[in-house]
Amino acid sequence: MKKLIALVALLVLAILQTPMANAATVEITITEPTHRQIDGVFIDDELIDLLAYEGRLGQLVFNPSRGNRSWFVDPQLIEEVTAMTSDYVLMNGDSGTGADVAKAWLNQFSAITRGEQITALPYGNPSGHWLSKLAPSKKVFYLQFGAKRLAAIIGREVSQMTNYPSGDSYPVDFLTTQTFRGSQIVLKVNSIYMLPEEIEKFQAQSAAVFHPALRNGNRTLLALDLMTSTQLLSNKIRSAPGRFTVTSTKQNLPITLINDFPNPATVAVKISASNGKVLVGSVENQIVNGKSKVQVMIPVEVVASGNSDLTVSLSTDKGKALASEVIYPVTLKVISPIATWITTGGAIILFISALVQSFRRIRKKRV
Repeated sequence: MKKLIALVALLVLAILQTPMANAATVEITITEPTHRQIDGVFIDDELIDLLAYEGRLGQLVFNPSRGNRSWFVDPQLIEEVTAMTSDYVLMNGDSGTGADVAKAWLNQFSAITRGEQITALPYGNPSGHWLSKLAPSKKVFYLQFGAKRLAAIIGREVSQMTNYPSGDSYPVDFLTTQTFRGSQIVLKVNSIYMLPEEIEKFQAQSAAVFHPALRNGNRTLLALDLMTSTQLLSNKIRSAPGRFTVTSTKQNLPITLINDFPNPATVAVKISASNGKVLVGSVENQIVNGKSKVQVMIPVEVVASGNSDLTVSLSTDKGKALASEVIYPVTLKVISPIATWITTGGAIILFISALVQSFRRIRKKRV
């Protein structure tokens, strides 16, 4: 009787445990550090091996864990794999060769996740630790943009993470952190001239340098790319380079202001001379429409012939710096009235001195 009761108890326990086992959720995370520059050019073709059946990313979709699966997917990776399905170019100039592998992986991903829960990771999966230190207010953006982009790419509803995933602390070099800080400053200054989608794209891609799995060499490469992209963004409102030769005492020098943003900008222009050979007048704030140029006349007055440099600095009407300073070499080929007066005055003084000396000699002779 005791054996029978024990057997029944075991059967009941097994029955009760079976639904619990079947209900166990298997979480599958799909993410990978970016393999592209901000301009879309691929750094390498390493994704081919990763996406292949035997690769790490390939095994996740071709041979996934069994059970009640829940997928956590990085939308930046899906974007890059999608880009591989068409013609794409590597940084060294070669054409990418991963189209077939990318198509097969995406087809399998779509098939294996059909009817299953998909949650978007923050776009690019940047480290929660470093975002907390450098851009804590942007955590919500990366969560929202991640869900928005992933839903658009795969064409189905996805869940957004409620809280930003915490990450382990790991060292990041000074170049990377300072480059990211600089990119955020430049974006804030120039965002008023940009379209919303341009702001989102730059903000999203700028944190790719903080993916936890990035190798140090690749992190430095991405940091340098971010530095270049930040400089290009900063110089979308700029003054065109040039040089001048001044042949009149007073002259207006034409400087061209360029606005490559789609929205108009009010630009303050500050000009300074490298020496006292030329005096520079002030210039009113200039309105430069989107995707256009304007010519500004800089009034100058020559004090002495020779060479000088004019440094032109641009800023917003709020005093925030725009672009890099531009130095204009100036050749001064004119004798100004001021210089003439000085020369004439010197000559008069010398003449008077000579007369005085002559008068003294005459008096001495008479004495």
